[in-house]
Amino acid sequence: MRVLYFSEVQWLSQVSRKHQMVRRFPGDWEVLFLSPANAKPGENSFRTRRDLDLPNVRYRSLLLPKPDSTIPLARALTEAGAPLGYRGLVAAMLSFRPDVVVTSFIWANAALPRARSLGIPVVYDCNDLHPDFYPTRAEAAERAFRELVGSADEVVTSSVRLKEVCGRGTVIGNGVDTAVFPGRTDAPLPPPIASSALASRKGIVIYVGSVDRRIDFEVLRAVCKAAAGHDLGLVCVGRVYDEVRADADALEQSCPEHVLFTGLIPYRELPAYLSNAPVGIAPFVLDERTRAINPNKLYMYAAMEQNIVSTPFSADVTGYGDVIYIESDPDAFARAVIEAFGNEERRRTVRERIALPNDWNARAREFTELLSRVAERSS
Repeated sequence: MRVLYFSEVQWLSQVSRKHQMVRRFPGDWEVLFLSPANAKPGENSFRTRRDLDLPNVRYRSLLLPKPDSTIPLARALTEAGAPLGYRGLVAAMLSFRPDVVVTSFIWANAALPRARSLGIPVVYDCNDLHPDFYPTRAEAAERAFRELVGSADEVVTSSVRLKEVCGRGTVIGNGVDTAVFPGRTDAPLPPPIASSALASRKGIVIYVGSVDRRIDFEVLRAVCKAAAGHDLGLVCVGRVYDEVRADADALEQSCPEHVLFTGLIPYRELPAYLSNAPVGIAPFVLDERTRAINPNKLYMYAAMEQNIVSTPFSADVTGYGDVIYIESDPDAFARAVIEAFGNEERRRTVRERIALPNDWNARAREFTELLSRVAERSS
């Protein structure tokens, strides 16, 4: 079996749903993982390389910048150069001759006609509300999304809401690597926390994930206020995007002794952070984009035996309302965080109830079986 996977996520620098799936494909499958060029240095590999840990996986970047720049000139250059990148994708199809193409990049719709002419089936892995990622090209993004959904041989969605948006598809949810996140341990306090004012706090509340416009800063402010009143600290682990940098800076300035934004932390270091925080939070705003999210952090928090406090942003979260705290009002959310520190009974149930049934091994088996059926049907 030969799989060409085309994703906007870089192979080397990120650990995503795509990586979790691909790393669990059968060892005799040959995989070529392609991604658009990225503006960050060190993330692009324009020469095909073989993964040192997975000899059946090769990866490279295409000369296809992501078309999401807010700078008109850069966006125009991207649009003008897109045909060159798609020729690279088609050339990969011709040389690699995959049995199936998997993509999570909506702009891959431009290459679908050629894949069809070559008799190669295409699976769209819809793990987010992808058109929302391109506000400066909203109409074009929606059109590309609809063309991909309509033309793909199969659609896989990570949440029930995404299936509703697509109008078709098989739901294969997100999960957690329970071998990497084995439960709470007596890990030492990570250096960024140990060197901060939060080292002397009585307890830590943690958020893991991107800090972007999906985050409800009203909720974060309420949590910080409550934390200050109970000698606790809030740690936000993940990239802080420019769109909310001012909000994050203002929060740190207003509550310097009780909040810390660490920036990106290597994936393998996350268990140490989570082991030192009895409570994990998911303070998302309530809108159409977050309604479609099946959050990896839910399963990660549960695997590390944390009490979880979340806003009711999606059905994938509210479905566990009997074992996690669900609050939409900022002050009620903050009170739930304080209560969660003392609830050992709930904390002991979340790993078995939420994490173990959603191990990435199970999700990858579902995905592998679907790809096998698609390839067999096509052949």
